[in-house]
Amino acid sequence: MRLRFPNTLAARLFLYSSLTAIAGVLVIAFVISADYRRTAEERLRELLVANIFNLMSTFDVNRDGKLIGMPELGDARYSLFDSGWYWSVHEVGNSDNRISSLSLVERRIEVPASAEFDASFQRMFENTDDVGQMLLGMETQVFLGEGDNLYSFRITANRSAINEEIAAFRNRLSLILAIFAFSIVLATYAAVKLGLKPINNAIKILADIRNGNASTIEGTYPDEIQPFITETNALIDSNRTIVERARTQVGNLAHSLKTPLAVMQNELPMIKGRRGQLFGEQLKTMRQQVQVYLDRARISARSATALARTPVVPVLEKLVEVIGKLSPDLVLEFRHEGKGVPVFEGEEHDFQEIMGNLLENASKYASSKVLIELVADEAAITVRVDDDGPGMSAGDMEKARERGARVDEAQAGWGLGLSIIQDIVDEYDGSFDLDRSEMGGLQARVILPGHIRH
Repeated sequence: MRLRFPNTLAARLFLYSSLTAIAGVLVIAFVISADYRRTAEERLRELLVANIFNLMSTFDVNRDGKLIGMPELGDARYSLFDSGWYWSVHEVGNSDNRISSLSLVERRIEVPASAEFDASFQRMFENTDDVGQMLLGMETQVFLGEGDNLYSFRITANRSAINEEIAAFRNRLSLILAIFAFSIVLATYAAVKLGLKPINNAIKILADIRNGNASTIEGTYPDEIQPFITETNALIDSNRTIVERARTQVGNLAHSLKTPLAVMQNELPMIKGRRGQLFGEQLKTMRQQVQVYLDRARISARSATALARTPVVPVLEKLVEVIGKLSPDLVLEFRHEGKGVPVFEGEEHDFQEIMGNLLENASKYASSKVLIELVADEAAITVRVDDDGPGMSAGDMEKARERGARVDEAQAGWGLGLSIIQDIVDEYDGSFDLDRSEMGGLQARVILPGHIRH
């Protein structure tokens, strides 16, 4: 399974800062280790130089040209067999005239042919001994005594010692830098959490605004995000102003149209015959169209606001109580299960209009019972209204949602009410369906944007 990295600013800052810190620590570890190795090797070379000069100051030749002397280098490793710490002194051209350390016994220190002497007749070399140990060696050639015989001084050190020293240093360094890197990661996490705390607070307030618990983002924020907070508050105020202006204009338009339409309606009886009938039909169409677009403008204005939030349970309980008083012979049952407060993300008036129309229609056609069920989650609220009346055919269900159409001419309410429900639901990007109820009658189901307030 592929691991998905969280797509958050905090996660990105934490990841990039931590990776940068870890990369920096790795570079530091590499530089320190390399410098320590270089220093250790220089120290080992200096030790060889010091020891070889000690050898040179200790040996001499007797009258017979034989080597005499035995140095005290102060290092017990030159006395341990196969220790890798060896020294030897011999006459060039006469291998029998030779003295060596106890660790070397009868063996010889071999010098690679590629190693060359410098101007002071010294050369450094690397090779391996008989047991495969890597050695770092040094050789110098000098004249001893009064003769013209040349003598070779050779000394080696076991590189494993320096390797073990470097390995031990790397282990200590790795532990220290690991603790340091872990501390940096923790500090980075704390810095990111504290640094982004104002943004998280603003996000919580925005959620409260969306849920209707706040109207603006309050508080003081860092200079980097304060302009964003200020512009967001200005946008909320502008949205509120636009909504209120739209409501006022819709109300003014409705009021200004009522009088002319009423005058035309009053004059209608004076127009006789076919012209009067035609005039009446057109007037009716005009009033319906005006109502349609006024309703849509009003709904659009209300649904555009980001601040309107309506707890739905009190609204439904109140409507059930009202319908129960108007239809005392009916049993109205309201079911709602779950914790928290279901909230409709819209105007209370719109929700009342939706549910009022549904309950009114259901109560007109129900024989004995109407059931209202409310289901809510974090993304939507669903209300189902079932009755035990005669129900409707599929064709009648489609016709009932057409504005002004009537399935049952004997009773009012099935035309304009359901089409208004459809308009309101559409404005909120919800859904409205009619279906056959398990109770035998009609089921109306409305799904609207909402959430559960905990």
